[in-house]
Amino acid sequence: MTITTATTRPDAATSAPAARGSFWRRFGALVAAESRILVRNRTALFTAVAMPPLIAFAFSGLSMDRAALGVVLTMMMVGSALMFVLYFTMVTSLVARREQLVLKRLVAGEPTPLEILLAPAVPLLALFLVQSGLAIGGAVALGTPFAHPWALVLAVVGGAATWTALAIWSATWTRTVESAQLTTMPLILVAMLLSGFSLPLTILPDVVQRFAHWLPMTPVIDLINLAHLGTGTSGEALAGGALVGATTGMILPMLLWTALALYAGLRGFRWDPRG
Repeated sequence: MTITTATTRPDAATSAPAARGSFWRRFGALVAAESRILVRNRTALFTAVAMPPLIAFAFSGLSMDRAALGVVLTMMMVGSALMFVLYFTMVTSLVARREQLVLKRLVAGEPTPLEILLAPAVPLLALFLVQSGLAIGGAVALGTPFAHPWALVLAVVGGAATWTALAIWSATWTRTVESAQLTTMPLILVAMLLSGFSLPLTILPDVVQRFAHWLPMTPVIDLINLAHLGTGTSGEALAGGALVGATTGMILPMLLWTALALYAGLRGFRWDPRG
């Protein structure tokens, strides 16, 4: 009698859901831990929650009509939330976890490097979305026009992806939590001065304006202008093919910054404390 043995292989249809379930379990646990740490860190929480409204309030006294004020407040809230809620707070979070050897222990376990580095961003992204929603709601209350509302979605989503990737990249060379104030300041200052955030780009030389439109914050401000006023980077009204071309030109810099910063961050990130 011949006895045959059948070799069973795991069914791809059942292993794929298991892998997805394992990912969500790991990532969910990391996000929950990061959320608890953020709530306990009063300084980081204050910076994330209070800084954007304070900056917006500082600009709210500008002498302008209500509709224009709504555009400015949206720029201030969204832009400052990207810089301080996402970028600065995430850099300090990653550096603090590295100094505490938390990241080293995590990378030796099941989570992937990308899961570990993105987990601190999730609670900050939630705060950013809430503050962006408040800014848009304020613009509606002020009677601000909305020429292309979909451009606001592009500004919020694209800006969030760009500045999350920049935070991972900046954390690669930031040695301590204290030094994060210095390592993040150059990019924040450039974003504030060369994006239309604090002063109009039209007062700058043409060559500086062209350079500025490739910086990571400028496309966000440009898309907010497009969403409210329907105008391009030079103030011209856009429609049809010109609208598609201008929108593509605003999205492209964000895509490039996101891809390059994420690649550099994942490739160069150090899991051990930097002495």
